[in-house]
Amino acid sequence: MNNCLINSKEYFLTLLFVFLLYIFFTGKTYATEINYDFAQCVTASVAFLNQGADAVADKGAMTAVSSVALNSIGNLSLFGTTFIGKSKCKMGSQGNHIDLIVTFLVVGLVKSFNTDFGKLTLGPFFEHGISSCDGYRDLSITGLGNLGYSGGGLLGHIDFSKNFYSELSGKVGFNQTDFAMEFSKIKKYDYRALYMNCHVGSGYVFKINNILKFDTYSKYFFTHKFSKNVYLKDDTFFRFLDINSQRIRIGTRISYIFNKHAVAYCGAAYEYITTETIGIKKGLADSFYTLKGGRWIGEIGVFESFKDFYFGLSGQCYICEQSGVLLMLGTSFDLFSRIEKFLGYSSGKFYSKKTKRFSKNFKMSKKKCFDKTLEIIKKLKARVTHKSFDKGYIIAFNFAKNFDGCCLDSTEVGIFITGTSSESIIVEVCSENNILCKKFSVKFFEMLIEKFDDLSKEDNNKNNG
Repeated sequence: MNNCLINSKEYFLTLLFVFLLYIFFTGKTYATEINYDFAQCVTASVAFLNQGADAVADKGAMTAVSSVALNSIGNLSLFGTTFIGKSKCKMGSQGNHIDLIVTFLVVGLVKSFNTDFGKLTLGPFFEHGISSCDGYRDLSITGLGNLGYSGGGLLGHIDFSKNFYSELSGKVGFNQTDFAMEFSKIKKYDYRALYMNCHVGSGYVFKINNILKFDTYSKYFFTHKFSKNVYLKDDTFFRFLDINSQRIRIGTRISYIFNKHAVAYCGAAYEYITTETIGIKKGLADSFYTLKGGRWIGEIGVFESFKDFYFGLSGQCYICEQSGVLLMLGTSFDLFSRIEKFLGYSSGKFYSKKTKRFSKNFKMSKKKCFDKTLEIIKKLKARVTHKSFDKGYIIAFNFAKNFDGCCLDSTEVGIFITGTSSESIIVEVCSENNILCKKFSVKFFEMLIEKFDDLSKEDNNKNNG
């Protein structure tokens, strides 16, 4: 009971911290006195960068990072996420808006670490996005443009004990804006400006039972686009001032766990844009346009993991000041294991100091032990990934069915057979999962001393039955 109260305090203190940020950073509203055409595509570029930030911080890379941390603890993993979608951003009076058709890509490397505070997942990433931009005034089209950005950064996620977690990301890059206003060659500009973005968040997972859980979270986003001088075709000069965009999001999602490697989820969230000021300086006159407001976000998705591979598919829709739909596809896999399969397997990771090992002497030949080990793995319905009689090892995975609760399907066990004489061997069981290593070694050593024919007969009886 006391632990539950402590965890609740941690969670609500986090929510309080985020709302204090909101109060502190909320900027004042400037008068709307602006050349609408100039601000149109710049406003779109900020909305575009914010959606790109979601691709990293929300259900894109962060979801992939979490799955990698579960599937390949300690190994370097490669992940990738892509978004496609369409959105509408309102600008002031009814009928004034911008339509965006967006595509995002995030690719990175990530590794998980066991720390005193919890399981830390950390890694660099590269991001790229492109979008078309159609501007409307009073429901009539006023301009066409193209947007793009490329950048990179660092992201992290830490799972504390007692179902509490935190996350963060930071990135920097260049945003390209190309816009033609009212189809005029004169009112056409393109420029490249530096941007940076960061986000922090935290959440708490409430487990209802073994198949249902709630994830309640809060996130804070900050995007800054640096000022830039722009020259039109008629040599008219103006300057886009620094742009700041800040958002706060609070939401929850419910997950249904089908089995160890398949999960479906749905969720809802509310996001509020505290300040998003587009400023233009032309001659001695300054114009400002400020966007404020909220939006509701709904999501639904599914992901599946098997072996060392993760696959996720989800959809997201949002309404109010900015409305639209997004479709996300995410994948990740254990990079080291894929390289090893391409270049040839190395069993060196089983000799790490962190790897647990159990050994025992047996009176049998190396050949008999090797064949019997394959029969035992088959009986346990596990799968062999690598084997070598000459080098004396068998690597297998998929032990979750027989040792429920202590491992994933992707957790590997290494069995090493060393002959000391023609009829004497030493068998060693190794795994990075200490609990699985202990349980499997006890079961395996018991089965290894059974009569060799008994295992085959038992399998044949099951097949005939």
